[in-house]
Amino acid sequence: MNQKVPIVIGEYNFISENLPPDGQLRLIFQPIDMTSYWSRCGLTANFVAGFYSYCYEASETKANALSTIINELLENASKFSKAMEGKINVELKQYGNLLKIDVLNVASKTLRDSFELFVNKLLSENVEEMYFSTLETKVDGDTQSGLGLLMILKDYPVRFGYSFKEIDADTHEITVRAIINVEEI
Repeated sequence: MNQKVPIVIGEYNFISENLPPDGQLRLIFQPIDMTSYWSRCGLTANFVAGFYSYCYEASETKANALSTIINELLENASKFSKAMEGKINVELKQYGNLLKIDVLNVASKTLRDSFELFVNKLLSENVEEMYFSTLETKVDGDTQSGLGLLMILKDYPVRFGYSFKEIDADTHEITVRAIINVEEI
């Protein structure tokens, strides 16, 4: 069987895979669980943010920031998952003040290609300009604007990395990795 090598973009390898975490949490969802009841994204984000906020100097601002970031990542993975295939895997690892959040979902080749193009644009253009331009041109009901990811990058000091792995011709795993220095949010 031909093993496909993932394409890695951004700061995906900022934290070595060999470094043991101080703490770890894994969650697995069916995309339909989240899209049928959108409030589950917010509830999950609030739980995870509360769970990790106890590890740091108590701050409602930090918990709210973590919740916002996690919520956006969960919503995007749910929204762009290939219908009825795969699961959304969320893995959080704590390394002192750093929190690494991996959100993996399965998407079609079309969605993968579109997102990879968007990610490359993020790395080469001014995020704040992209954010305001997207706000101005966003059409009501447009779910593929990238506004949530742009908002995170604009408002929070988060390092992002992305991994794209082909499973077969029309099935691709996408991992969005957010690395947050919780002391900075």
